[in-house]
Amino acid sequence: MIEYFTSALVLDTENSAEFDKSIYLYTKDLGKVAAKAKSIRKITSKLAGHLQPLNFVRVRLVEKRGFQITDALTTDKIKPSPEALELLQFIKEMTFDLQPDKNFWSVIKKTFKDLKNNKKFSYQPLLRALGFAPDFSRCHVCHSKFVSYFSKTEQVFLCRRCALSHYLLSTTEQEGFSDLIQI
Repeated sequence: MIEYFTSALVLDTENSAEFDKSIYLYTKDLGKVAAKAKSIRKITSKLAGHLQPLNFVRVRLVEKRGFQITDALTTDKIKPSPEALELLQFIKEMTFDLQPDKNFWSVIKKTFKDLKNNKKFSYQPLLRALGFAPDFSRCHVCHSKFVSYFSKTEQVFLCRRCALSHYLLSTTEQEGFSDLIQI
């Protein structure tokens, strides 16, 4: 049994079993982690308020047949907004389990701090930290150097015109633009 005490961002929660939840975290020391929180859905749970998406927490994880959360304390709360929720989804989709990256962690902290202070939000620093530098990229389809979008599933950059055609080729609006992020 190994115990970790680290800073984390709560990305998502999913119900499991009768009173338990699976909590998805991006941690400073472990990267993305899925951990079980026992009895969190009981009315007497002390962890429920802390382990909500958009909370930065100090969390104690025990690795015993997977990760389990034994303690958590909120250090910062981010006001829910469409941009903040999209950012959580982006982090969850673009990172791998147990692949820590301290640089990416610091970019996440700075991005949410800017979002909290109502500064203009951009995916570019996050993409750079993940190894996708938009400055030197070209459109995957037409090779234009003026890229405006990034496809999360294909992990390629697209110009505005090619992104629009990608959207028109999709069967529904939800499929078309849920994959693309504007940079």
